[in-house]
Amino acid sequence: MNLLDNIKRVNPSLKNEEISGILYFLKNIKDLDNNKLIRLTGLPKEELRRFKLSISSLLKPMDGDKIVLSEEGIKSLSEVELFPYNWSLISYPNKDLVAKFSALREKYGLVAKREYDQWFATEESSINKYQIIVNKGCLEDKRVALLGDDDLVSTVFGLSKIDFTKTTVFDVDASLLNVIDTISKDNAFKNIETSIYDAKKELSTKYFGQYDVVVTDPPYTTSGVTLFLNRAIELLNGSDKYIFLYFGNSFKSPEKFLKIQEVLNKMGLVIEDKIDKFSRYYGAESIGSASSVYILKTTPFTHTLDIYDFSNIYTMDKVAEEKFPYVDHVVLKINKVSNSIMSSKSTLHSILNKFCMEHKLKVVDTKITDFKGGGMTLTFILSNSNLVVHTWPEHNALHIDLITCKPIFKKDTLHVTMRKLFNTNYVEMKNIE
Repeated sequence: MNLLDNIKRVNPSLKNEEISGILYFLKNIKDLDNNKLIRLTGLPKEELRRFKLSISSLLKPMDGDKIVLSEEGIKSLSEVELFPYNWSLISYPNKDLVAKFSALREKYGLVAKREYDQWFATEESSINKYQIIVNKGCLEDKRVALLGDDDLVSTVFGLSKIDFTKTTVFDVDASLLNVIDTISKDNAFKNIETSIYDAKKELSTKYFGQYDVVVTDPPYTTSGVTLFLNRAIELLNGSDKYIFLYFGNSFKSPEKFLKIQEVLNKMGLVIEDKIDKFSRYYGAESIGSASSVYILKTTPFTHTLDIYDFSNIYTMDKVAEEKFPYVDHVVLKINKVSNSIMSSKSTLHSILNKFCMEHKLKVVDTKITDFKGGGMTLTFILSNSNLVVHTWPEHNALHIDLITCKPIFKKDTLHVTMRKLFNTNYVEMKNIE
């Protein structure tokens, strides 16, 4: 086992590329200290402390924050090929690889199909799409799925000679897949396969959980992104896996970015990194001919979302977004409420009536339901909807769900009212709609 493997074994949270990058700094930068290395790498202080402890034999014992290689460290690192790690994830394309890819794309030629929202990325962007996966340590010895590949990123994998386990390109465009198959055959690219697939249809069970990484540049609509992310989650084999999602939109419509963030949150996906205007395209001028890359990571809580209608997912469909009747919906969690309030129905009822009066909520009817253990649910039927409160006396906590069909009066002060009425500062408020 070599030096890097030994260090990786005791630092499982660090990628090989990150370890190489840290050692590169240790070897090449003089007057290095903890703060400078943290700024260079973005590693948390505690993570860096553990790393230094794991390589203590390579470092001189030092007072303070200085980091200096020992004689053994200098000798050991001189025998290892080290590379700087691109911590910022912003890379500049390898000119030789760009030239090879440009010649390949020119030779085989593709025509963008507007009906599939195809806009070809520039040659440099296709290389960057490949490079950012490498920078994240997500290609070598990995199984990669590309949900759509009109940018021919799969063929960049082949040109790069990196040893990936398998790459499968899923696309609805049969002519595109034929080109990728031809390129792979003519250039003897290994481990690249294609599958004709319409994301609107169910994914074959043979592909479920078979991949470590998914790359997708879907139609830039909320329904399109949601559908393709659903398929990506189905393809991945568990948590701590990566999705490279591309999404472009005009800066004049920031609410569309908010909708994408909402989808990601509902799916339980973590945005590990996001780089604006990362990929550039030929065409798509309405969105600045650019898209952002979201580097997403799955969690134990990641799940797909129900989609009731995905018949129109492309931007050219121009389908008006479905409208739902107006709803103002707020949830409040209140902690550290006194026992005297929690145990008294009349006190709770009185406080909630005062709350309704303060925010002009007209009470039509009230019902109190008791539960074993002392908890209760108070339901207030309002003239324009309802207020539901549930208590946990054993935790001195209660949960309030308020929904109305017109704007709530003084909505931005709801939490202030609750703090005053329940005599506690521990009030958390969340807008649902």
